[in-house]
Amino acid sequence: MDTNSAEARYHLRQAVDDELKAMEECLRTSKYRRNALVPISRLPPETLVIIFTFLAHSVCDEKRSYLTWLRVTHVCHHWRETALNCSYLWNYINFNKLNSAGITEIVARAKMLPLHLEVEAFNWSKERFDAFEKRLEAHISHTRQLTISGELRNLPERLVSPAPILEFLSLTSFDSFNFAPSGLVIPDALFNSTAPNLTSLELYGYGISWKMPLKGLRTLKIRKASKEVTLNDWLDALNEMPQLETLVLHNASPDVSHDDPLIPEPRRTVTLPSLTQFDISASARKCALALVHLVLPALTSLHVAAYSHHEDGEDVRPLIPHVVRNANGPQDTAPLQSMLLRGESMHAAIIVWTVPDADLEVPSVATPLSKAVSARLVFSAWGNGYWHDRGGIMVYDTILAQLPVNAISTLTAQTSYTRWTKEFWLRHVPRLAMLKRVHLAPTVIKAFKEMLVGDVSPNGPRWLPQLTKLILVGVSLTAVRMYHLRDMLVKRRERGAPLEALDLRRCIAAEHAIELLAEAVSSVQGPVITPEPGNPEFFDWRGGVDFFDEEEEYDGMPNCVTDSDEDEDSGEEVEYVDECDIPFDLDDHDSGYGYSYDYYSP
Repeated sequence: MDTNSAEARYHLRQAVDDELKAMEECLRTSKYRRNALVPISRLPPETLVIIFTFLAHSVCDEKRSYLTWLRVTHVCHHWRETALNCSYLWNYINFNKLNSAGITEIVARAKMLPLHLEVEAFNWSKERFDAFEKRLEAHISHTRQLTISGELRNLPERLVSPAPILEFLSLTSFDSFNFAPSGLVIPDALFNSTAPNLTSLELYGYGISWKMPLKGLRTLKIRKASKEVTLNDWLDALNEMPQLETLVLHNASPDVSHDDPLIPEPRRTVTLPSLTQFDISASARKCALALVHLVLPALTSLHVAAYSHHEDGEDVRPLIPHVVRNANGPQDTAPLQSMLLRGESMHAAIIVWTVPDADLEVPSVATPLSKAVSARLVFSAWGNGYWHDRGGIMVYDTILAQLPVNAISTLTAQTSYTRWTKEFWLRHVPRLAMLKRVHLAPTVIKAFKEMLVGDVSPNGPRWLPQLTKLILVGVSLTAVRMYHLRDMLVKRRERGAPLEALDLRRCIAAEHAIELLAEAVSSVQGPVITPEPGNPEFFDWRGGVDFFDEEEEYDGMPNCVTDSDEDEDSGEEVEYVDECDIPFDLDDHDSGYGYSYDYYSP
């Protein structure tokens, strides 16, 4: 009786389960029919595939979680079937994000479409690395993009199978993150010298012999290589790359005998008719040697980081004419219109753009020079431990004297160590007649003010007649400094060239100082930081302004960034705005004032 009852209950449950399944299937069918009536379901699968492809690519580009785009397969049956059956959505494989079964499944869904393979092989066991190598060899014949980084052991030497459709190859050695170059070299017979469609090659920590097949390259980037390069091999290889558009060489350029201090006259030159971007980092001598042997008629972006081995930076001087020759040529559709001068300890840089106000892309010395993505020229000179003011001023003087700066309309000067002089400005302002706006750090302001105040032409200002806006950064505007600043502004107005705007948002000044300055300038933007009430250094109205001697040669602004320095003229201690006191949520382009270093690979 009990057995029969248990069996009967089992059959009853089975019947109910079957009924539930039938109901679920009926509900699923009804939902499918209902979803089919939604307007978005009218899109054909081909259109959905395009949308999903954009979504998948945007996720990869923004470095989000791998395969998060798969959420679209959970929306409805139609979307799921469309995504699962589209092989184009499955050709990007990240070996670090998938296990063996996942890789096998995705490869199967990709079918024989060109693959994009990426892997970071850090701290891998020999077994895991060998398994990856076997998979790579199995799929290299239909791989279009290959990105590998980490401890690569002797992987490049074992890549011997042909890669007939490979277009992009990036290899980064883990060893290259050490200070010294790794000494690794890509073999000439990579992929059995059979990669006919390779157009982009990026190497970090690897050198090349310049004898491997590189004919079809459009992009070549070699960073931190230690392979010795002969000039003839280098020129021969470049001569075979007429389609090259981007060339990045950090410690990968040729050299000649160090016995000859001069750059030899070129016996031959190579023309790269398609090259638009050239980025080179090496000793000043090697940079000059490379530029003197190249003709670049299409160049629109030049980055040069030169390392000096002289105390005064004199080995940088012979390089500058070759930099200037390539800084703005007949191929450019606009003249140079904005400029940034940056100086730090043992470093001087000049960045120029062909559009105005672009110098505000790099608002402070805390902003890396790599942010100047639209610059026409980025020129950096790095000195050794004995390279100080003299080397930096020489670099600025030499390159400003040779650059075509007649159309410069906006200029930013950021220096934390280099001392500027009135004479420096006077040497170059005659060619800056179109300058309309300047953005100045404390070490630059004193000399700039002296240059403007010293302009006593009876018929109007000779210097910077178009100047209408002045931006000051990091200045503690005491009463004395405010009066000298206002005196300069009043003289500009009396000479018929008044400033229209004064930006003090990243300074310290009393409210009454802003009111007085507004009498000489139409628009004054005051700081968000004001001194403590009653601070006599800013305004001591009980004593009036009798202490102010109009004849004294007071600097009016700080001339260096050492907190303990005393003003050389008045004897009072100079006050500076600490970068920590500057807010970082200002509107517009300003993002704080601080100091940092933007090193290239040595």
